[in-house]
Amino acid sequence: MAIPIFIVAGFLDAGKTTFIKDALQKDGFSEKGKTLVILCEEGEIELTKDLLDTYNAEAVVVNSSDELNEKFFNDIIDKKTPDRIILEMNCMWELNDLFIPEDLNLGQVISFIDFTTFAVYYNNMRQKFIDMIKFSDLVVFNRCNDLAALASYQTNLKFVNGAAQYVVMDENGVVKQAFEEPLPYDVDADIIEISDDDFGRWYIDTFDNPNRYRGKVVSFNAIVIMSKKLPKGTFIAGRHCMTCCAEDVQLYGHLCKNTINAKVKNKNWIHIVARIEFEYSDSTNYKKNIISYKDMYLAHNSEIVNEYHKKSDNVAL
Repeated sequence: MAIPIFIVAGFLDAGKTTFIKDALQKDGFSEKGKTLVILCEEGEIELTKDLLDTYNAEAVVVNSSDELNEKFFNDIIDKKTPDRIILEMNCMWELNDLFIPEDLNLGQVISFIDFTTFAVYYNNMRQKFIDMIKFSDLVVFNRCNDLAALASYQTNLKFVNGAAQYVVMDENGVVKQAFEEPLPYDVDADIIEISDDDFGRWYIDTFDNPNRYRGKVVSFNAIVIMSKKLPKGTFIAGRHCMTCCAEDVQLYGHLCKNTINAKVKNKNWIHIVARIEFEYSDSTNYKKNIISYKDMYLAHNSEIVNEYHKKSDNVAL
């Protein structure tokens, strides 16, 4: 049976070691077998020998990412015989480059962020944050007492990793979902009007809460992307969004069924009013439902929209 490995990531003093310490002391945790903790950096909180001995755990220190190779893992598994491994990641090492042997089962990647210093780090080391969040299953914002301030980052974070769970932990240790603020548009309107500024928020929410939009009519501006790889009579209606830097621009959009045979041109901006439905698609590599627009019609001011946006088709988030 493969040994599970859990990766705990985050910048210094974000709460990684405190989390590991609390996990070891959790009721019944130590009784389920031996835990090996791999420490890749030194923080203010230490795992003492007494603590490790008490809770059936052992720690090893790694000073370089190059040490985390196949030989290293084979040796420590043979010598330490752990039932599980917790790896406390160095914040400056790349998660994408981390070697995980085939006989280990990657259980979960948890990233911790100290919200009191988040804005400073995010503005100055944004790529590091994005690389960390991209591979996370759970993102924990520690010391966060201002959900409204965190909400301003929601669209950006969910573009980076929409599958991750985002939670906050305040100074009293109370945990709650990170993003619960109301939507900036009326989902109960006959036609849901999506402004240019709200496109990213709406795009993410269509995947997070598909039943909220099933059968609803939406109105928004989008750029047309056409390709021979798409099903006949369809195109992508979306935006080029930048989550980090100019080199990180990607297209985010939905498949649009051209039910009215409208004459659309590739990379032109249009205004769309359409009904949303969800369908399974064999033409994509993703085994999940996709959004398609039915009963679509193009607003008469599409030429105005195209003129307005022709200077730039990128949206910075």
